[in-house]
Amino acid sequence: QQCSSQYQSARWMDDNNIGHRTFHLTAHAHRDHYGIAQWNASTTFALVRHPLARQVSLFFFLLHNCERNANKCQNHDPFIPTDGSVTSNSTEEEKIQAFHDWIHTLYETYNTSTNSTNSKQNYLLGSIGHGNEVYATFNATQSSWLVDETGQHIVVEHVWKLESISHDLLQTNIPCLSSSKNNEMKHANPSPSYPHYTRFANNEKTNAIMRDVYAVDYRNFEYELP
Repeated sequence: QQCSSQYQSARWMDDNNIGHRTFHLTAHAHRDHYGIAQWNASTTFALVRHPLARQVSLFFFLLHNCERNANKCQNHDPFIPTDGSVTSNSTEEEKIQAFHDWIHTLYETYNTSTNSTNSKQNYLLGSIGHGNEVYATFNATQSSWLVDETGQHIVVEHVWKLESISHDLLQTNIPCLSSSKNNEMKHANPSPSYPHYTRFANNEKTNAIMRDVYAVDYRNFEYELP
């Protein structure tokens, strides 16, 4: 909100009638649509987080959305339970087991090594496409949001870990925040409470999936492999 005057926001349809919007563009998609010159002239930054923390957060964010609108949930992730077997009021043990069941099903359905039919949708292990699925560089990883057209080089200028982010860090590195007197960092799209992500790290099948799918994120962002 504090930088709204300097942030370009738009929605459009491509030649294949697939919708895109600036808010959810990868670096590759942004450079393709707006041009590399604009990209190079801009301050670019991204927040990343521990891969397992991201995956756990995604599950409970989707579960919360499903509780509010089951029809919308089925369009975004048909594997989120909508039969009431797990809800925001379930026990921690029930929530942990539901997460493991979910990620195991996702992996069996979309991973390239287990299901060649649906492998082009492997990005669904990490998020819906938001139109980025038209690019070969896009997949389930956080790294795929930050790379160039080759898929090999991170081209975002600043990459910060969510675990260590602070207002001072943002204010120092983002020009439009440099004169801001508002030190409050608001939490948008909060999920209901769920166990800390480390509670989900004791399932070897899940750990193997995380290593297989997100090895590049563990390496690029210097997180320890499970």
